[in-house]
Amino acid sequence: MSTPAGTPDPGRVDGWVWPARLKPPERLAETRAGELVVRHPPADSQASRALVTSLRAAASDLSSIPVAEMAELLGGAADALVSGLDGDAVSRVAANAGMSTAMAAQILDGMAVSWNGETLRHLVAAEFADPLVLDGFVSGGARAIRAAGPGLTLHLGAGTVPGVTVTSMIRALLVKSAVLAKPGAGDVALTVRFARELQRIDARVGAAVAVQYWPGGAEDWDSWEREVFRAADQVVVYGSDTTIESVRARAPAATRLIEHPHRIGVAVVDPGRAPGAAAEAARAAALFDQRGCVSTQLVFVLGDRHPVRRWCASLASELVALEAVLPPRRAEPADLSALHQLRGRLRMKSAASAGTGADESDLWYDQGSRWTVVLASLDAFEPSGGRTVWVAAVPDRNACLRELAPLAPVLQTVGLAGIDADRADFARELCGLGVTRVVPLVQVPYPEADWMHDGSRPLGELVRWSELR
Repeated sequence: MSTPAGTPDPGRVDGWVWPARLKPPERLAETRAGELVVRHPPADSQASRALVTSLRAAASDLSSIPVAEMAELLGGAADALVSGLDGDAVSRVAANAGMSTAMAAQILDGMAVSWNGETLRHLVAAEFADPLVLDGFVSGGARAIRAAGPGLTLHLGAGTVPGVTVTSMIRALLVKSAVLAKPGAGDVALTVRFARELQRIDARVGAAVAVQYWPGGAEDWDSWEREVFRAADQVVVYGSDTTIESVRARAPAATRLIEHPHRIGVAVVDPGRAPGAAAEAARAAALFDQRGCVSTQLVFVLGDRHPVRRWCASLASELVALEAVLPPRRAEPADLSALHQLRGRLRMKSAASAGTGADESDLWYDQGSRWTVVLASLDAFEPSGGRTVWVAAVPDRNACLRELAPLAPVLQTVGLAGIDADRADFARELCGLGVTRVVPLVQVPYPEADWMHDGSRPLGELVRWSELR
């Protein structure tokens, strides 16, 4: 299905922004995303080549912008983006992401802190001892060094959380790499608004930015994808393991891949030392509806099963309260069916193990609710999303480490509550399992701008270093 370009429709959102020097497409294809239809240019190899050529030509102008000025420009565009998000705009972002307006507003408020000019200046200073290495060679004894983003970075955003693609674009532009962004299906509306602000605020930056949505994995887009994989110097990809593997299989060896795959968020709680931990854990699970890489899905609670059951009941009460404040995302029939089947399996397992001495599964939920709390042994753990919080009772932190070991390949963020004594030693053990971020539980949902994303520096993973001797 296609429509003439430029035709307004409240049920549709544009999924493309091209540099002003390019002739816009005459017709647009349409793809449904959330509650909206995304209008985007159709697959066209000639158009992809023209787009890449235009972005590469603009990259040289980026290199002439001092990094301090670049941070100010990007921060200004982000400020304009946020200030322009009135109620109608937030509703469209929410509809595109398939989440409640209250949830979208909360997410955008939290993410926007990492986009302003002051935060971006801090990010650059935190990553580079002398930020001037992003402007040219800096002498350091027998050699001079510089750090530079490559000519073109392709961003494949996750479709689960709005704002992820904006963050990725800002990082690349800070290191002066031109940007071609394919937002995830649920992140189109916000990404397009940001690209338009960049075009409005500075012609040089705007000329080096393009947004082009296309349905990932669609057979008729395969040749387009392969062409842009070849054309890009590096590809930043967020998404499922399937998505990551698909990009790996088709990107050429010369194209650098920066991958951010599926991750599981964990919390470790000592309830006797953290009376507010149930509320913190509920918020860490409810924000993003467990679709973010930092979302808490599994909680280890130190103590015997009976007091841990009382803690689970408190967690359930907090999730009930949050449903009113942050309503869950729109439920697809498949989501509801999967949740019903999960609860059914757990009830059957608990009934079968009753009186046998085997571990039983305790279950908390309300009929018609989207949240679920499960107290069970870890061998029953199924990352389920949709505000399903799995709780495991453990006697001590060493037992927690043993239980976490099988999950090492997918660990990222661990939130701590009531874990104060020997905290650094415990964090060292967690990092030995593959954890890359250990923070207080209350800080889990919104990482600092300079966090070690999946174990890498957010700007450092984008640059290439050169030396002059």
